[in-house]
Amino acid sequence: MNAPLLDALAPHFERLRALDPAQRAAEIDELPLDAAARTRLTRLLAADDAGGDPLADAIARGAARLHESTSREFGAWRLVRELGAGGMGTVFLAERADGQFERQVAIKLLRGFPTREATRRLRQERQILAGLDHPNIARLLDGGETAEGQPWLALEYVDGVPLLEHVALHAPTLRDRLALFEAMLDAVAHAHSHLVVHRDIKPANVMVATDGTVKLLDFGIARLVEAGEESHRETSTRVFSRGYASPEQEQGLAITTASDIYSLGVLLREMLEGRRDAGDLRASPITPLRLDADLRGILAKATEADPARRYASATEFRDDLRRLREGRPVRAARWTHGYRLRKFVARHRLGFAAAALAVFVACAFVWRLERERTRALAAEAAAQQAAASAEREASRARASLDFLSDAISAAAPDVAMSRQVSVRDLLDAARAKLAARDDPALVRPMQRLLAHLYGDLGDVGTALQLMRDGLRDAQPADRAEALRLAGDYDEYASELGIKGDVDAALDAAQRAADWRARFAPDDRVERLRSRQALALVYHRGGDDERAIALLREALAEAKALPSTPLELYTGITQALAALLATAGEADEALAIAEAGLARVDAERPRESPEHVLLLRSKANAKSAGGEPAEAERLLREAIALQQRVVDPGGARMMELTNDLAIAVNDLGRYREAAELLRESDRHMAGAGIDGAADRAVSEGNLAAVLENAGDYATAIGHYDNAFALLDGAGVGADHQVRRRIEREQARTLGLAGGHARALERLTDLRARALRIDGEASGEYAMLTWQLVVLARNMHRPDDGLALLDEAERLWHALAPAEHPIFLHMRRARGAFALDRGDVAGAERELRAAVAGFEAVGAQPIDLSIARSELAAVRLRAGDRGEARALLAPALPVLREAMLPQEINRAAAERTAQQLGLR
Repeated sequence: MNAPLLDALAPHFERLRALDPAQRAAEIDELPLDAAARTRLTRLLAADDAGGDPLADAIARGAARLHESTSREFGAWRLVRELGAGGMGTVFLAERADGQFERQVAIKLLRGFPTREATRRLRQERQILAGLDHPNIARLLDGGETAEGQPWLALEYVDGVPLLEHVALHAPTLRDRLALFEAMLDAVAHAHSHLVVHRDIKPANVMVATDGTVKLLDFGIARLVEAGEESHRETSTRVFSRGYASPEQEQGLAITTASDIYSLGVLLREMLEGRRDAGDLRASPITPLRLDADLRGILAKATEADPARRYASATEFRDDLRRLREGRPVRAARWTHGYRLRKFVARHRLGFAAAALAVFVACAFVWRLERERTRALAAEAAAQQAAASAEREASRARASLDFLSDAISAAAPDVAMSRQVSVRDLLDAARAKLAARDDPALVRPMQRLLAHLYGDLGDVGTALQLMRDGLRDAQPADRAEALRLAGDYDEYASELGIKGDVDAALDAAQRAADWRARFAPDDRVERLRSRQALALVYHRGGDDERAIALLREALAEAKALPSTPLELYTGITQALAALLATAGEADEALAIAEAGLARVDAERPRESPEHVLLLRSKANAKSAGGEPAEAERLLREAIALQQRVVDPGGARMMELTNDLAIAVNDLGRYREAAELLRESDRHMAGAGIDGAADRAVSEGNLAAVLENAGDYATAIGHYDNAFALLDGAGVGADHQVRRRIEREQARTLGLAGGHARALERLTDLRARALRIDGEASGEYAMLTWQLVVLARNMHRPDDGLALLDEAERLWHALAPAEHPIFLHMRRARGAFALDRGDVAGAERELRAAVAGFEAVGAQPIDLSIARSELAAVRLRAGDRGEARALLAPALPVLREAMLPQEINRAAAERTAQQLGLR
């Protein structure tokens, strides 16, 4: 065989060898080859099927052994049956293997031996799908590699039928078919906005679920525009679907988003007419529709041979279809005067009929005719204005794509002089490029987009400035734009709240809610977004009770609404769990956080940002429930994940390190807690967060750690700093942040000996908590307990025991019986018994406390304090031996964690001195 013929047949051979025999024969018949070339190609494929190559046989045997050795379980999934096979992979139906919940997924495996190229493609598909989140794209749920090196993906299982089968059975009208196609356009637009080109859009890669939802599948040969690794050298691919592939794909030229537009155009024609083009003579079950000139023009524009003449984007394609439905001029048509006027008349048919009747009745009045002529000219001017607007929109779309391409290129490794290019590098490059532009129509939407992305990284200062600039003079013209702007205002409200401008945040959240009510009054998902945004602003304003009530309503509706997006469900869940934990509702907070994690585990890979939020919420619930060690483990997992997949700094790292400091503080590691709080402050400064409430909370948290270590004077100074910040910001007396810091300072005053001031403040705070939060609240219970601690320090057993009985009743309604606070209550009862001279009663209560701490594996600091107290009682009873045995292991723990003046260590040192211990 001559070399030129081999070269001509090679691309067809590589593509056709992946097809089954029936598909292969049909494809060969359509190839632009002469009879001899077709025969030669058929023989080559048959020889390839027959094998006979020893190397190929060895590889096949290895693949067979690999298949036999591979388990039917992949991660948490068990294979059920094969669903189908394509050129690169085989897809199986799978179900959960661990029984935690019921769910079916589609597992995609490589066919045969996992070659380097096939493995790279499957990994790239996983990378691409991990970045896409759209209701019309089958989601990536999990993935990995087996011990034998077999890579696999777990994808959303679509229970439905292929697109064309659904069209034939359930979509008889043009409206039905266009609705399906527009859902595909939305999916492709989402992929393109994430710089992903699908490259294999065809009927087999589109499913319609039983509920009518369109799902785009198989990103196996998709690629990232300007992606790293080897793909940046790739133009086309030999793997494509003839009949749907664009001319540039078949010719091996560069691939862009325009290639997907071409495939979409072919697919739309097949949906409408039952054939791909005029030469497609295959029998089709689809009833063909009559297409008007506009629709034929749209199809022609989408399938232009020259990519530059096609629609600039999937959004522009969709907009032309919307114009078609509304009877407006479409971009694909030639916009002559007559065409624009016909379109205007068609849209205002009744008005023109009435005008014609008036002319007919009063034809003697020539001025009437002139009046109608004037109206027609006005209509033509309106149509010309619409044409100019459409051209501007297309230009802006192209400008946006150019801008993104330039920004990404500016951060590419060869330009940035670094092999490691982070998300922040890309954003900074985009922001720098944007600063040089002077077109508000391009700049402001891009500013809003970048504000969201900087907000996700936790850079609140940059995000707030970008969003403020991007929203200047923004007014929605239609529903879609209103909903986009409402989302922008939600983000703006969040950023304003973090910065401490609560009034402006509430205005922004309310504006978003008003636009949703005006433009999408029946959209329940959009109402959920408004509830979430308003709840977060109420929290920032100090009204957690109102925020919790709103989030509870939102979560109940989100669970009842199947269409609730995961990111919205996760946001509501995380916020509610966090606020409930802060309010002392640990059990409910934990249940909500774990339910959220279960859903995220089912729908997202383990390395997804959503896990960070819910791990933090679960940790907060564990901390509130008296499990600081488990809280520390969860928080360290969340921090590691945040650093890997999002950013090592920013607002979220501020929150995570602050929460970790609280857990470590509860574990008695006060020096480490103080350093973590300083790290949290650095993250806060780096994120541009300077809101009074956040800074006051930071001062209060550091004061609490210093108090635990026994540095009461310095702690009180930090509390005073916190109050100065709150006073400067005009934070009122009943704001929850101020009241909590007041409670903590009063506790410190009581430990430092300022009993009278502490009693006055705690009594006043408890009365206000009863009025504001109610008797069943965690705040009221905490203040009652602090009064118990103060009565113990003041040696007032009568007052203290009455308060202790009340505190015990309140806490039993809030916390499980194994919560450590009930062991601390036994310590308090022992102290009050000792104040009354009841040494036996004191010993009984303290022995129960020590045994309880030992049984639950309590923190060393808590156990050591209880042992030192029991040692003092045993010394008072004359048993110096047991007293020494109890105190000897406790002293090193107390000395390591606390300063000499800390109240518990000071008492233990007095006992040690009496026992002669050093």
